[in-house]
Amino acid sequence: MSSRSRIVIASPHAAEREALATWLSSEGFDPVRAATAPAAIEALQARPFDAFVSDYGFAFMNEVHAAARGKARNPQTPLVVIGDADRAAQTRAESRGASYLTRPLDRAALVCILSMALADDRPVRRSLRRSVRFEAAADGTPCHLLDVSNEGLRLELPRTRRSLLPYFNVKVPIIGTTMIVQRVWIAATRAAGTASDVICCGAALVNNNPRIERAWRQFVDAVPTRPTDSLRVQS
Repeated sequence: MSSRSRIVIASPHAAEREALATWLSSEGFDPVRAATAPAAIEALQARPFDAFVSDYGFAFMNEVHAAARGKARNPQTPLVVIGDADRAAQTRAESRGASYLTRPLDRAALVCILSMALADDRPVRRSLRRSVRFEAAADGTPCHLLDVSNEGLRLELPRTRRSLLPYFNVKVPIIGTTMIVQRVWIAATRAAGTASDVICCGAALVNNNPRIERAWRQFVDAVPTRPTDSLRVQS
């Protein structure tokens, strides 16, 4: 990152605070710790921030949620709430615009949620994203391409691959090409009230040679457009 994004972390659990701060710092973020709800409000109001990661109880008590929305850099600033496996709590958090992560925490899920949300606010390359359904393989694991663009792709993967490395190979048999991609985000896909054995992963092409990039662009150009295809940041 050219500039470190300021992330306020609010949790009454010391070990959790330190783990979150260590994870985010190692990913290039600037974490700010808060052990109490008043301390969280003070940190949020002190100066603009880019994201807020909070214990569920803190998020919705003592106006902490309102403070997070009030001093954010923009209306879409991500709020990530951490709680137990509680469907009612998750529904409440999501209804108020927050992402909900259950304990024990998944580092990759947290980093991907923040990276995806923060990337949406930056001026990055844009191109038409086309819907597809082709077989592929991510580091040898069978999966499906869900959509493609000149810059990246979206995959449907088994839930067991949630811990994909930041960089991995994607093989696309239909064009006989294997590419290097960088994971941008990972999210579960499920219907309300049901579990799911699959996840979605957004990835961007990186460090591929010109021959592979040319083959990929030719493939993307050959995919028929649909009414639901759109011009947006690849995610």
